[in-house]
Amino acid sequence: MSTSSLKYDKSHCKIYLEQDLNCIRLFWNGFSKPEDFQEACNFALDLLVENNASMVIADNRNASVVSKENQAWLAQEWYPMAYAKGFRTSAVIVGDNALNKISIKKIENSRTGGEFTTQHFETLEEAKEWLKSI
Repeated sequence: MSTSSLKYDKSHCKIYLEQDLNCIRLFWNGFSKPEDFQEACNFALDLLVENNASMVIADNRNASVVSKENQAWLAQEWYPMAYAKGFRTSAVIVGDNALNKISIKKIENSRTGGEFTTQHFETLEEAKEWLKSI
């Protein structure tokens, strides 16, 4: 049985601690302004460190495009900081939004800071199963 607890609840993003997997799950919704996006990402990283976790589920099924500013910040600033704090693995749930898919690929192709393991999924269940297997 999955045990998740909501830790961050804003209209653009909800962040859960998935206790059974010891991972952080972000559920993105719509478009995020840079300050909101960065706040959510930094909150998730703090939660990751607090719980000595190394895995993240990024649920992007309801997200819209990630702005160029957010893409650059994530790839050049957040990923190196996250890697230094122990983040290594992400399960990315992709939706049907073509612009969001392009944003995700650009971020993954330009991120710096270390080696990350990333897989894409269509459902939360698939993402969780993969994380359990590694």
